[in-house]
Amino acid sequence: MRKVFVDCGTNLGVVLNRFINELPDHDFYAFEPNKELLPSIDQQVERADRSPRVEISHSAVWTHDGTIDLFLGHHESSTVMPGKRVPPMYDQQIDYGSPVSVQATDFSAWLRRTVAPDDHVVVKMDIEGAEYPVLTKLVADGTINLISVLYIEWHYDRFPSMSRADHDQLVAAVSDFVDVRDWD
Repeated sequence: MRKVFVDCGTNLGVVLNRFINELPDHDFYAFEPNKELLPSIDQQVERADRSPRVEISHSAVWTHDGTIDLFLGHHESSTVMPGKRVPPMYDQQIDYGSPVSVQATDFSAWLRRTVAPDDHVVVKMDIEGAEYPVLTKLVADGTINLISVLYIEWHYDRFPSMSRADHDQLVAAVSDFVDVRDWD
């Protein structure tokens, strides 16, 4: 049995660094579509207390392989999802007029290829609204069963088209299979 940590929405890599130090027996995978953040991620991996096995993918976690538009804003608010409201604490709104085309990874297919059913898989997911279509697909095709623990930041309150009832329904469906822990 392997122990795996997957960081979906690695951002600057600070959280990845923390988990590298806290989970010394895990293999690490990191997904970050914003290429401007990759040097910071590399630095955070180098700063880790040990030399971990880390595979960094310059890609957005999504429902299919290919490309997708990334809408840039503050480094903590960029998203592939249209219509996101940015909290006022950020001084930079999302630029929906100038999307950047980035690689997209079918997270369900990636899980199926990368981990085995008896692996212990910890996923940190902070993907700015894309968690809804991604997790919906994982539940529908059963790959949600490959995840042991899911640390997640939910973003339903940033999308006017997302109802609390739809959010609650997905949270309940995911929680039926996975140990879900709120992340913020």
